Amino acid sequence: MLSDIRVVEIANWAAAPAAGALLAEQGADVIKIEPLGGDSMRNMMQVARVEHGAEIDHAYQFSNRGKRSLALALDTDEGAELARRLVDTADVCITNLLPARRQRFGLDVPDIRRRNPRCIVAVLTGYGTQGPDCDRPGYDITAFFAASGLSASILGADGLAPRWRAAQGDNVGGLALYAGIVTALLERETTGEGAVVETSLLQAAAWSNGFDLTRAAADGRAATARDRSGAVNPTAEAYRCRDGRMVQLALTEPNAGWAILCDVLPLDHLESDERFADVVGRFRHMDELIGALSAVIATVDSAWLLAEVERRGGAAALVATTAEAVVSEQFAAAGLLRPVEHPEHDDFDVIAAAFHVDGELPADQRLRPQPMSAFGRPGADSADVLEAALGLDPQEIEALRARGVVGVATDPD
Repeated sequence: MLSDIRVVEIANWAAAPAAGALLAEQGADVIKIEPLGGDSMRNMMQVARVEHGAEIDHAYQFSNRGKRSLALALDTDEGAELARRLVDTADVCITNLLPARRQRFGLDVPDIRRRNPRCIVAVLTGYGTQGPDCDRPGYDITAFFAASGLSASILGADGLAPRWRAAQGDNVGGLALYAGIVTALLERETTGEGAVVETSLLQAAAWSNGFDLTRAAADGRAATARDRSGAVNPTAEAYRCRDGRMVQLALTEPNAGWAILCDVLPLDHLESDERFADVVGRFRHMDELIGALSAVIATVDSAWLLAEVERRGGAAALVATTAEAVVSEQFAAAGLLRPVEHPEHDDFDVIAAAFHVDGELPADQRLRPQPMSAFGRPGADSADVLEAALGLDPQEIEALRARGVVGVATDPD
């Protein structure tokens, strides 16, 4: 789909590279420029416990599958010049470098726009490119979760900010950057000119938490963490069943949801209780009601409860673990896993893009993703990129390697 698009990614960690991974999944040629020793993110995440291929950082591959690696020493004049020349050939340049570093390397937005007016320059920052925090480094736990109000609205039982799962905010930021890039590429079809696309972890978090933040902007009241006694609707809570599994109910219309539960479960004693006769009463006595519901639901099995609720038109889901989710029939049927071929180790799956664009594919071929290539070790593709894109010959590339400007990997990762 994007096979005629070249992307140069000068970015580390997870958020901006996630946008590059999405572009690679849609067929773009994504060249990742990384230091001679590799991106800081390499091998940082917990390695998946697998019998074969334990050397692979699967989480890192999630953000970098399908890309080519060019290892450059950007802090040298020659390395920075090679990067600039490569960006001259690009349709898109993705970066999350801080402004001072971009300026030092001659890779700031005005530099790229002057050299390559058709290039889409996509910048992802922690807090935005304007304002008092624009030069601050930002990670998802700081700029996405802490600064946006998300952490304060979901405090843990100890009153402290929750421990978010790795790269949750980064991946949302990468998806936002991807959307901006594709929009700018579409605009270029009309104008012939590139554009600057900006997003930040803070901006992505603001969109993600738009309901609460919009209300806060209107009335000045902060969203606060609530325990179950502060719930709004007892029929849209999670409950533990007799078999130890939790079921998340989503009976979002309070009266209809209450009617469904009363039809499914032996709740005569609650139906006849004046405290729970209407929505207002159930809200005022939420703590007692949830306690009573929990006691009854703890006497039935999760599969039975799911079936009975859904038979009556209600919505509910088993609270699955990540290990259960990735092997579920629904994950496979929905095409949520993307196979990755590794030249040395066993092939493995990563999570596919958060959307499908199958176009003219026959129905029996949709949602069956084709394999992507694994991301190699630092410099795995340096020689190929420099020769094909910049016209350097093997002797020139070897001389650059000898001077410590270019890293050239000899073996697959």
